[in-house]
Amino acid sequence: MLKPIGKQRVAEEIVQQLRSLILRGVYGIGDKLPPERKLAEDLGVNRASLREAIKSLEQMGLVKTRQGDGTRVLPFMETAGVELVSHLVTGTPDGIPNADILFDVLEFRRIFARDVAQLAAERATPEDVARLEEVAKKADAEVSPDEMFKLDFEFYVELTRAARNRVFQLLINTIRLAVQAHATFFAQVTPPAAVQRKCHRDVLAGLKAKDPEKTGRAVSEYLQQAQQMLSVLLSTLDSSPDKATVSK
Repeated sequence: MLKPIGKQRVAEEIVQQLRSLILRGVYGIGDKLPPERKLAEDLGVNRASLREAIKSLEQMGLVKTRQGDGTRVLPFMETAGVELVSHLVTGTPDGIPNADILFDVLEFRRIFARDVAQLAAERATPEDVARLEEVAKKADAEVSPDEMFKLDFEFYVELTRAARNRVFQLLINTIRLAVQAHATFFAQVTPPAAVQRKCHRDVLAGLKAKDPEKTGRAVSEYLQQAQQMLSVLLSTLDSSPDKATVSK
């Protein structure tokens, strides 16, 4: 279950292993982690590095250490922050993405992008619009599906900047990590390039008209298609003997 760790980046690697075990339910909510001495021995690390890693896990809201009780796993959906999303997406040791979390990411992105677009329609400057037009221009060229996906996400990052909300900007950074880690998969549930380009044009038209309703509707309808495509893909995988692409 636990693997010996080399000398480089020891505490970080301990965090990665223990976080993965917690998120996969190997250590369930309320469970105690093994005693410090045994855990350090199993990992092949010194106790100082282990303590540093445990502190990091506490800061993430994954565990709590109490004198006389040891370290227990917390109900992290109540105690952790949104930065955990990028780790929840990876559902297995092999890095196969968790379909349920992917669906949640797409649902969040649709609602988030709608609100961002509406704010951007009210707050975008001519410079913001120019940056968005530059990304849209790149997307108009003949590019691969993976590159088109990246440009489309860049378009929404710029749209978020135009909304002038610092919390939204931090949130899009977190979602970017989750999405980029599985870009090839997300490209499978992204509407065709022609649909993406139309959305870009509609968003830009809404921004120039300073029309929040039109701008929000453009991104919401577009991203709703992505959710529907994921649902279709999952139903296909559920009926297939080979479910290697994604795990529920």
